[in-house]
Amino acid sequence: MSTPESAANLVEMPAPSHSAIGSHQRPKRLLNVSDVAQWLDVSEGWVRDHASGRRHPHLRAIKLGSSRSKGLWKFREEDVQEFIEERARDNRVK
Repeated sequence: MSTPESAANLVEMPAPSHSAIGSHQRPKRLLNVSDVAQWLDVSEGWVRDHASGRRHPHLRAIKLGSSRSKGLWKFREEDVQEFIEERARDNRVK
């Protein structure tokens, strides 16, 4: 997976393709906190804070593990891309 240098370049990335239900294709690899932090050029703590809801805007994520621990956060590529596009739209509106 190539990682663009800046968030501005990410908005221009094509939307990920969705496979049909029942397809025999292997699902895409879920991203971890480090992957998303590098993609967005932010700290891993920032990613966890926005995934957990401690900070806004919320970054959609999947948490594996107990709610009391740091847990293991995983992210779908399309959710991160949607987060970027929503932030870009919000910034244009203001």
